Amino acid sequence: MKKLILSLIILTLALSYCQTRLTTIPTGTWKYKLLVNGAAIGTATISNAVAGNNYVSTLDMEIDAGHIKNSTRQIVTETRDFKPVRLEVYNRMAQNGRVNEIKTIAAFKGSAVELDTGDSKSTITIDKPFMLEGNYFMQELIKAEFKEGTVIKGYVYEPSVDIETPVLILVKVIGREEVSIGGKMMNLLHLGYSIENLKNIDAYIDDRGITQKTVIVMLNNKLELILE
Repeated sequence: MKKLILSLIILTLALSYCQTRLTTIPTGTWKYKLLVNGAAIGTATISNAVAGNNYVSTLDMEIDAGHIKNSTRQIVTETRDFKPVRLEVYNRMAQNGRVNEIKTIAAFKGSAVELDTGDSKSTITIDKPFMLEGNYFMQELIKAEFKEGTVIKGYVYEPSVDIETPVLILVKVIGREEVSIGGKMMNLLHLGYSIENLKNIDAYIDDRGITQKTVIVMLNNKLELILE
């Protein structure tokens, strides 16, 4: 589930909005502070870039929760028309002097997925159209001009949820709202995300095309990413 949350963070932070109509998918690098129930516990840096005929989206996250330290890197590579190429997740957790490292690498060839978890390798065939959580949703929102009420749907391959069946992600343009960011009220565009029946995520985006805040509520915990 933690990997799923990281995947959705990439999705929400990679999206952007501007009152002047966007015609291309934004690229750049953004840095965020990570809070749980209002307490700072880490940082996240996300980038979205064009590399040849591909888009490459990268998330680096560092969490320091006292005796637990966690670092994660996730790299999503897709073609310019949003066909999956490669998904990489590298996780390192240190706790009480013990270090645990986990990797998951998925390489895509059409409907076939070559999955390497470090401990095992397998090849899976997926029988429905799917994508990674890179830039497809952004492109569809651009086409819809971020019109309030717009809902974008897509099946995303996320091996932390299911290695064989893509999960349904929905993105909805909820509308503009007054939101408190660092004690200051800002008028932002609210996007709502859901993945199957597992998680709901809210992202708040400013007129410059920058995600100012992302909120994920899990049981009694509130996870926030706030632009630095």
